[in-house]
Amino acid sequence: MKNLVSSLIDERTKSIIKSFELYQFLYNKMHSSELAVAGKRLDICANEIAIYLLQSGKGKYVLRDKICLEIGSGWLLTHSLVFYLLGAKKVYATDVYPLLQPENIFKAVCKSVDWSILDSLSTFEDREIIHLRLKKLLSFKNLSVEVLQDLGIEYIAPIDLSQKLPGSEKIDFIFSKSVLEHVPIDDVVPLLENLVSSLSEDGFMFHLIHLVDHKNSDEKPFDFFVYQQEAYSRELQSRWGNRIRRSQWKNIFANLKHLDFKFVFEWSCRDRELPEKIDSSIQYIDEEDLRISHIGVVGEFI
Repeated sequence: MKNLVSSLIDERTKSIIKSFELYQFLYNKMHSSELAVAGKRLDICANEIAIYLLQSGKGKYVLRDKICLEIGSGWLLTHSLVFYLLGAKKVYATDVYPLLQPENIFKAVCKSVDWSILDSLSTFEDREIIHLRLKKLLSFKNLSVEVLQDLGIEYIAPIDLSQKLPGSEKIDFIFSKSVLEHVPIDDVVPLLENLVSSLSEDGFMFHLIHLVDHKNSDEKPFDFFVYQQEAYSRELQSRWGNRIRRSQWKNIFANLKHLDFKFVFEWSCRDRELPEKIDSSIQYIDEEDLRISHIGVVGEFI
């Protein structure tokens, strides 16, 4: 217990430091620059979207002339750029905090491998059309907010999607990657109900939900199970993860009206130890339920 209290005190100190504007400014600049040549490169994001659309059972022209919503678009908006390449008419790129760093977006585009983008996305749009759109992106040395808006990508942050939605039109495709696990538990159902209500008649959504402890997901992916509910604040739920397990997510999606959903994949983490004691506030079925590390959820409006 002493170690738990000490850990939480240390986290409060870190939280205070991270709240300083100078820290946020410097961190966002450096982090976005690193992401632009790593996990948020345009070719990597194109590969991801292609895999998710295939797993969702979608085919040619699935996003052409559609209205898309990305939840948690982050520092570089590269998933939203993929939707542009696939012919989306409008993309709302949203976030609960204004993280966008436009000066590093071009790096994420120009450091990518062109043929990898084309190969990944050609299942869903004509290859030559994708190529022309990609050349257009590369012609902009500065992908500013204004340039993005001209391309049909509207950046909206801050916005709390559990309270309101962008625009007034219906949404054809809603996407999130490693976002829903950061939503505080009390906001999860209102958020998803809002999203479902915004879907068009043929609309669908895809969410990759990352279920492990984000404080140290590689080495100690289950450490957050030990904290008592009263000590695990909304801030910690947002930072480390809301601790909702796969079985709970299934119940949450099953209780949403007008949504037909399925889990298209789930991955487990079996090479790390679970804590000796799991706090009673954690709702789970069995050890496997605790160990599920990722789920892919597809939902369609009905």
